[in-house]
Amino acid sequence: MQSFNLLSELENEEKFRNDVKYSRQLPEMFSTEDINAASENITFAILGELRDRYNGKEPVTFSYQELAELGGLWVTRKNGTKNLYNGKRLQKIMYELNDALKNFSYYQVRETNEDGTPKSWKTINIFSIIDFDGTKKEVKLTLSDAVINPHQVDAKGNIIDKPLHVYDLINSKDWRTVKHLQYSRGINNSLPSKYSKRIYRFISEFRGFPKGTKMRIDDFDKKILKILKTEEEVFSKTAEVFDLRKNRKKYLETAVKEISDLKTTTGEQIVKNLDYIYHMSGRRIQSIEFTFNPFSADLTNNNGISLTKRTSSGKTSPFIDDAKKVLGYFNYLSKINFELDKNGVIRHQPNYYNIQFDMDDIHLLQPIHKLLESGIMLNELLQVAEMKAIDWKLYSPQMINNFRPSIVFGNKFSEYRAFLMTFKAQNIDKLLYDSSADFYIPFDGPWNKS
Repeated sequence: MQSFNLLSELENEEKFRNDVKYSRQLPEMFSTEDINAASENITFAILGELRDRYNGKEPVTFSYQELAELGGLWVTRKNGTKNLYNGKRLQKIMYELNDALKNFSYYQVRETNEDGTPKSWKTINIFSIIDFDGTKKEVKLTLSDAVINPHQVDAKGNIIDKPLHVYDLINSKDWRTVKHLQYSRGINNSLPSKYSKRIYRFISEFRGFPKGTKMRIDDFDKKILKILKTEEEVFSKTAEVFDLRKNRKKYLETAVKEISDLKTTTGEQIVKNLDYIYHMSGRRIQSIEFTFNPFSADLTNNNGISLTKRTSSGKTSPFIDDAKKVLGYFNYLSKINFELDKNGVIRHQPNYYNIQFDMDDIHLLQPIHKLLESGIMLNELLQVAEMKAIDWKLYSPQMINNFRPSIVFGNKFSEYRAFLMTFKAQNIDKLLYDSSADFYIPFDGPWNKS
């Protein structure tokens, strides 16, 4: 398979966002039917554009040509020239796209009959109005304003007394406050198999932390691969019942190969060591889990974003201030030692080991900045830094020379995140908390309390 030239793709598609980004709740709740690869490309590319175009009032208009570009629908002629789909070929895609968009919905069964068929259910579509105009060759889309939850939950798990609407899953003023996922539209489009696309988007949710990809095999077949639809899930006699589970191995092997073949323009493999594991219950497959190295080379921000001011635009990276906050916290933690008082509570005391990191050192900021770009929350970085400071200073002092961003946020970062919850649970009786149940980290130091 020919490697995907990411930078070349970005240069050709600057008028559109290359990174599709939305709340992690979206794929958990909303899904499409089993649609073809072209319709799937366009459907998810639209989500990436809505956060720029949708204002909550007027419908968003896409020309047929824009949709073809977003979906990567190019024909390469023998002479090497490229042209977008047009005529009957494009019209056929629009018919298929209509079915994809109208079936992009949240379906919740609340009650079943004795035979397992739905008795009471709720369906919410992402788009409330889908208006195709074949004369003007454009599509107008209006997002649903339906409430899907009476409350919202921010990235830290705090409950916000504000209804969660469908459009909140796609639009956010600050994605750092929302648990979200992101992936490259260009790379998604370049994958030839629809099953490869689905698995690429699925593992992208866990790109910095490949724990949690484990899923019940029936749910995986229904929600991710979409190769199983049982009689209980069919509304009418005319609806299709299908079961392609016998082909699962072939689809998975194709997807692993195609995703593993993805490379950056410099030839770097994007997703390394991708594989999957079946978890068995007796002879029966109970669940599936994907394993891979954390990755981010597919995202636009990892291909040239500057940490310093750009002379042409005067803009700075949106993550630089948070990266400096984390580095400042490293400076604070390096100034102190930890001790257990007579009650077993961890407290700090002045420390002779007082290395201070330069707050403007790009090399120190880069590993922090990369994680912030990939969607890791600021508070998670602070918590991992604090955990490793306590672990190395209190329990393994010989390791303290490793306390610097390139190591704490390097190859082992996903492991440190995995151990974070265990660490907090094991030390809950030793740590001081505020009145909330969250892991408390004020910027002036976690134990600076009377």
